[in-house]
Amino acid sequence: MNSFYIVAMAWIITVILLLWFGNKYIYFLLDRSIPWMKHTTRRFFIQLVVSALYSLCCINLTYYLFKITTNSTPPDLTQVMVLNVYGLLFTIPLLSVNFGIYFMMQWKKAQVQANQLKEDSLQAQLSSLRMQLDPHFLFNNLNVLASLIDKDRDEAQNFLDKFADVYRYVLQHKKEELVPLHTELEFIKAYCHLLKKRFGEGLVIDIPGVPDTARACCIPPLSLQMLMENAVKHNTISRDQPLRIRVYLQGKQWITVENAYQPLQKGAVVRSESGLENIRKRYQHLSALQVNVSCDRHFFKVDLPLLEIDE
Repeated sequence: MNSFYIVAMAWIITVILLLWFGNKYIYFLLDRSIPWMKHTTRRFFIQLVVSALYSLCCINLTYYLFKITTNSTPPDLTQVMVLNVYGLLFTIPLLSVNFGIYFMMQWKKAQVQANQLKEDSLQAQLSSLRMQLDPHFLFNNLNVLASLIDKDRDEAQNFLDKFADVYRYVLQHKKEELVPLHTELEFIKAYCHLLKKRFGEGLVIDIPGVPDTARACCIPPLSLQMLMENAVKHNTISRDQPLRIRVYLQGKQWITVENAYQPLQKGAVVRSESGLENIRKRYQHLSALQVNVSCDRHFFKVDLPLLEIDE
């Protein structure tokens, strides 16, 4: 009696090992000739039939060999029929579970790849957005510098230093998603020095200091610069009609850039949205908070949410 259980256990272990390694090898062969991604339906039925036939062959052959070895008599027809029925009842659910696990793994892998591609694409877009700086800004300021060299060399040197500060900031922070608010405001002061040299008394800018309560706040780099560049690009600027730009904090939640609304073409209400769209996209990536834009007959105003870097 003990020998019967030993033989039965040996047969079961042998069948399990053959089914495991054999079906694994079948998977390997079919993956090379009939991949799932290209022939899903065809692969499913071929895999099911081939694995089922292989499994039944293993069960029958091993049972026959163990039966001959232990009893010296082959199995009769009834035993073979019962063996195949039980073999199918065992094999088909096992193959179904195997298919289910495989498809779940493939689906998870596809999801990870899709998310990675989406993230890579988004990062590439954001990198492009962060590196945007109006090329006209470069040429305009080089023209200002050229005019200052002949008039006032000391002032030209000071202008060049501020110009270098602006581009140093761009190079240092162009790959960062957020910068401290006080760092951005220091950069804006250097940037405004260039603007005031360019427009003289036609431009009036008011920028506050940063209170201690807001020193932990951050914003996307160059966001304030884009808003100021939009203001000078789309509004009339003259000594008789100076453009006033004011930057101010609204508590710890917002920083606002507000400029007098005096469009270049009288009565025009359409503004370029490229800079604002740039800022909106960057905020969408970083936060659920929205950029607020408002305009009336007197002022154009943009409210930027202040963010905090997670520790």
